[in-house]
Amino acid sequence: DVELSFQNVEMLCKTQLLRAYTAMHPLVRGLVVLVKCWAEAAGVSGARRGHLSSYSLTLMVIYFLQVDLKLHLPCLDTSLFKGHESIPAQAKMSWHCAGSLYQLLCGFFQFYRQEFEWGSEVVSVRNGCRLHASS
Repeated sequence: DVELSFQNVEMLCKTQLLRAYTAMHPLVRGLVVLVKCWAEAAGVSGARRGHLSSYSLTLMVIYFLQVDLKLHLPCLDTSLFKGHESIPAQAKMSWHCAGSLYQLLCGFFQFYRQEFEWGSEVVSVRNGCRLHASS
């Protein structure tokens, strides 16, 4: 999936942020790719078709990894990301995950099927904690 944008520095910052998250551990990128492949195969991806965008699916994966009580993916300070090529030194972190890609995928689906409060909870990787729309 490719998205093109011209003269939009904000997208460069978001790309840099996502790059930092995927650099924390290979399982982050692996889960993102797996969820995107599943969504494509299930016919539920693509903002043009009224479904979630590739970017939204990525944020959902990161959010799940942040808020799961056993996983605790660190929350990065979004103000560090200015859209440059390299990841800011303060954002270069590693993350330990003892689970397998299969376990993470099962956890992702379980989280969004049973725990996520659709209609009231919001996905916020900026905060890295569970929030409701009224917050």
